[in-house]
Amino acid sequence: MNRRTPKRGTAYAPEAERAYLAGLLELLTDDAARCREAAAVVSPDAITTEGGAELLAAIVATAALPAPTVADLARIIHERAVNAPPDGHPAEYGLMVDLLEASVKHRGGYSRGADRHAREVNRAAGRRRTIEAAATAAEVAADPRAADDEIEAAAVAVAVAATDSPADRLEWEPFPVALLPDPVGTFVAETAGGLGCDATFVALPMLAAVAAAVGNRRRIELWPGWQEPAIVWALAVAESGSMKTPAADAALRFTRERQRAAFTDHRAALAEWEREAQAERRSRSAAPAGDRPRPERFAVDDLTIESVAPILADNPRGVLLDRDELSGWIGGFDQYRSGGQGGAEAARWLTIYNAGPVTVDRKQTGTVYVDAAHVSIAGGIQPGVLARVAGSRHFENGLVPRFIMAAPPRRMMTMPTGGAGFSTAADMASMFDVLFAIAPAPDGGPAVLDLVPDALEVWRGWWQENAAEQFTASGAEAAMIGKARSWAARLALVCHSIRQAGGEPTLGNRIDADSIERGIGLARWAAREWRRVYRAMQVGGIEADDRALRQWIAARGGMATARDVARGLAQYRGPGRAEAALQRLARSGAAEWSAAPTGGRPADAVRLK
Repeated sequence: MNRRTPKRGTAYAPEAERAYLAGLLELLTDDAARCREAAAVVSPDAITTEGGAELLAAIVATAALPAPTVADLARIIHERAVNAPPDGHPAEYGLMVDLLEASVKHRGGYSRGADRHAREVNRAAGRRRTIEAAATAAEVAADPRAADDEIEAAAVAVAVAATDSPADRLEWEPFPVALLPDPVGTFVAETAGGLGCDATFVALPMLAAVAAAVGNRRRIELWPGWQEPAIVWALAVAESGSMKTPAADAALRFTRERQRAAFTDHRAALAEWEREAQAERRSRSAAPAGDRPRPERFAVDDLTIESVAPILADNPRGVLLDRDELSGWIGGFDQYRSGGQGGAEAARWLTIYNAGPVTVDRKQTGTVYVDAAHVSIAGGIQPGVLARVAGSRHFENGLVPRFIMAAPPRRMMTMPTGGAGFSTAADMASMFDVLFAIAPAPDGGPAVLDLVPDALEVWRGWWQENAAEQFTASGAEAAMIGKARSWAARLALVCHSIRQAGGEPTLGNRIDADSIERGIGLARWAAREWRRVYRAMQVGGIEADDRALRQWIAARGGMATARDVARGLAQYRGPGRAEAALQRLARSGAAEWSAAPTGGRPADAVRLK
C-alpha cells in the first residue's frame, strides 16, 4: 500500500532550531569539544529548517580536526554537498551565513542557551513523530484494504512515538571537575583517581563541606533584596560497594578532624571545670566554676530539629550534617514525632535551607531560638531506597528538589592506590583553616558580597535561560529548575571562597565573572543530572508496575485484555492506561498480542511468553 507521509515543515519550533544551530556555530571556534558535545544531543532527523540537518552533520564531522574554524566547516559542507549549484556554493552556505550573523549580534546568548534549545528541538521532534505516526495510523485505519495486523502495527507506532522521545533519555555526563578552583579541583581528581571511584562521590560532599566552613559568615547578593547563603545540600545516589563512603570520608576529613580536635579540647575544659566545681563545693571561698562548657561544633549527625537547634544556638556559624545514609532522615518525615507531625518537621528543614529562623519549645530546657539556622548536608542513599522513602511526596513538597543529587553509573571496583598527594592535602588543610577563620560582619551577621558589573551581566543571561527552561517544565522538574538558580549563586559563593582561601587573586568582597561562571556551570550539570536521576526513578516505578501487572496476568492464566486489566486493577482505570500498559509488555518482549479467549480480533489480548 502506498502511504502518505506528512511533509517536513517549519511548524515545529524553527526558532529553537535556528538558535540551536547558531549557538553551535558560535561555540565552534571558542570551544570545539563543547560544540560537538552539544551537536550530538540532537539527531539530524530532528531538524526541520532547510539545510539545518546538513549543517548539523557537518559540525559533527569537525571532530576530525584539532581546532576547527568556520572556514573548515564551509569546506566540509562543500565536500558533503551532493547537488551543489554550478557556482559551487550549496544551499547550506546561505544558512550558515545567516546563523553566523545572528551569533555575532547575540554574542554569548545562543551559545549559553545551546542546551536549552537542544531540549526544545528534541521535544518538538518527539511531537512531530507522534503527529506523523498518528496521521499514518488514521490513513491506515480508513483504508478498507488494511489488514488487522497492519492497523495494530500503526497504532503501536503511535504509542512508541509518544513515549520514546529522545528528550526523555539523558545519558550520564561526568562531573565537571575543571570548574572547581584549586586546590579543591586537584584534590577531587587525585582522590578519585587513587580510590578508583567516580569524582562525583568526592566532589559533592566536598562542596557541602566547603559551604559549611564558610557558614553564616558570607552571603552572595545577586541584586538588591536577593541574597543566598552558603548552604549546599548534596546527595550521592549509589548502590552499596560503589566506593561512595571512602570518597566521602576523604572529602570530609578536614571537617571531621577539626571536630575531633574540638572534642579533645572540650574534654580538657570539662575536666578543669569539674575540678573547679568540686573546689567550689568544698570551700565557699573558691571562685565559681561558671557554666558547664560545651564543645564547639562543626559537624552533627543527629537528624532532628530538636537536637540540632541548641547546637546552632551555641554555634551561629552553622554546622555540617554529616550522614553517610540519609534514608532515615527523609523517611522519618512521614512518621509522627512528639509535638507535631513529620510534615511539619520537613517544612522546618525547608526553612533551614534558606538560613531562616527556627524556634524549638522544650518543656525541660525552655525555648531555643536560632535567628539564622545554617546547615549544609552531605549524605548518600541507595537508588531503590530513595524511590521508596521519598515517593512523590518529598519531590512535590520541595525537599528533594533542593538537593544537588547525582547517581554516577556503576563501575567495576579496582584496587585503591592511595589518595590525594601530600602537598595537595596540605593545601586543602590550609584552605579549610582560612575558611573556618572567616570573621562575621561587624554586626555579628554575615558579610554580603555583591557582583561586579561583568558578573552581573553573566548572571542575567543565566537567569533568563533558567527561567525559560522552568517555564517549559512541570512538576518536580520545574521545582528543581527553580532551585537551580540558588544552586548557581551558592556554588559561585563557594568557588569565590575557595579561590580566596587558596590564595588566588580575587576582588575581595565582590564576586567576579569567573566565580559566577563556575557556579553556573556546576548548577547546569547538577540540574541535568538531577533530571536524569528523577526520570530513571520514574522509569523504575513503571518497571515495578509492569512486573506487578505480569504477575496479575499470570495468576489469571497468562492472558488478559485491556478491559480485564482496567476492571481488575484500579491504577489502570484511566483513559488508555490499560492499553498503554499492555503495549509496553508487548514491546518489551514479555508478552505477545493474541486473540482473546472469548473471540475477537487477534490483537484484543496479550499472552505472556
